[in-house]
Order: sequence, then structure tokens, then C-alpha cells
Amino acid sequence: MRTHRGKECFPGMTIAYALIQMLEKAAEKTDRACIITNVWAHKLLTNPSFGACVGLIYEMGGKDMNEYGLVILASGGVGADFMQDKLLAQYRPDVAHLPTTNGEHCTSDGIKRGEVIGG
Repeated sequence: MRTHRGKECFPGMTIAYALIQMLEKAAEKTDRACIITNVWAHKLLTNPSFGACVGLIYEMGGKDMNEYGLVILASGGVGADFMQDKLLAQYRPDVAHLPTTNGEHCTSDGIKRGEVIGG
């Protein structure tokens, strides 16, 4: 097994929920954070002058929307990535054949989007 499971429902749950709660508080109390869920974020936007990520394009209701500012990629893991270019095989081929406890959402697509822009 590749993933440690504590007493929580999923690995890293305690840390993940603490981070989510802090971000939710920031979004409620200030205009410095915005949480957008249940959308398909399909492209990270960069500043052509220096290459930094400055926002993203996401699909909501069949329409592309732009959001500018800092971006947090909460993309899950890589365990359910069964594509030929899967990251686990690239970075840890010694464990790529082992079963995973990752959910089906852990397809490494968000990580790959970050790599495209140099992340």
C-alpha cells in the first residue's frame, strides 16, 4: 500500500480540513479570497513578461470564465492516473504497479496543468 491511513476518513484529512477552514474564513471576511467549486479549471493564465501564474480559465454552465489573482491548485494525488503519461510512472516507477487508496478523482490533471506553465 502506498498511502498511510490514519484514524481519519482519508489520508491528510486533518491538515486538509484545517487549510480549507482557514481559506473559508478569509473568503467570508475579506475580498482577498474567492472560493469557486464544482467547475472545470482547464487553463492557468500566466503573465507573458515573467511567466508567473496570474489566474485561470474555468468552465461554469458551459461557459468559460476568467478569474485573476493567486491560484491554489487543490488537485488531489496521482494514484488514479491511468494515462500513458502518468506522473507516478515518471517520478516513482518502482511503486507505480502497487495498488492505491487514492480516489478516482486523483488523476494528476491539475498537477500536469501546473507543470505546463513551469510549476
